[in-house]
Amino acid sequence: MKKTILFALIFALISAFFAYMYLSDLEIKYKTMAEPVRAVIATRKIPQGTVIRSHMLAEKHIPKEFVQPKAFQSIKELFTSDGTAVYISLNVIEEGEQILSTKISKTNQETGIGTLIPESKKALSINFDIETSDILTPGSRIDIFSIIDYSDTSREFQESVFAVAQNILVLAVGNNCIGTVRKRDDDSGNANVVTLAVSVEEAQKILIASKKGSLKYIIRPVGDVEISDIKPLKLSSIVKDVSKITTPEKNTKDPRQINQKEILEIMKKYSNIKK
Repeated sequence: MKKTILFALIFALISAFFAYMYLSDLEIKYKTMAEPVRAVIATRKIPQGTVIRSHMLAEKHIPKEFVQPKAFQSIKELFTSDGTAVYISLNVIEEGEQILSTKISKTNQETGIGTLIPESKKALSINFDIETSDILTPGSRIDIFSIIDYSDTSREFQESVFAVAQNILVLAVGNNCIGTVRKRDDDSGNANVVTLAVSVEEAQKILIASKKGSLKYIIRPVGDVEISDIKPLKLSSIVKDVSKITTPEKNTKDPRQINQKEILEIMKKYSNIKK
């Protein structure tokens, strides 16, 4: 009886010891997971294809268990030693979201345009029918319009402006790409070539519009990503269509179309010839 009680006591102590060890491990684990860890987060919504700037970021201490894999822990990791921005966003980064290495890309002139193209997009280079100035820079977003001459269903000549594509990211202007140190373009003729991030459907529209008419662009303000239903605008909607103004008809009959009776009447009038 005493041995039974002794063995039971020993097993109870052993069980208590292992339970204590298990609970201690859990406590250590949870304390470790709850330990504050520094992570870099976005202080504002960062659109796709945007150069990452310091004012868009902040360092925040959050529980270790909530830190996502491949998250940056220091803002300095995203810039060169002199503070130059070298990363762009490959996808939209929401306000408060952690900055992950999988959502941004480091770019430089040597890596080429391929590293700059956002997911599900292609790069299309277009020479617009206006001289590209310093106003248009890599990272801008633009709307593209085309001015096309055509004959409508009434066989009347029309000149209209069509919205071809909206909210298009500019990957490069000439030899200057997103995230690279800006340099002067050479004399190779590339200064007015604009490289865009587009879908296949957008590329088709832009290409056929450039073939049938002239291409123009307007620059969007930062943060404007709205897609609007823009109706085509005809020239006749802006100015009066002078082609439709009617004037009194003049006697412009071809003499060859005057019949014999008319000839006799004319001769009778001027020569007093009787029938």
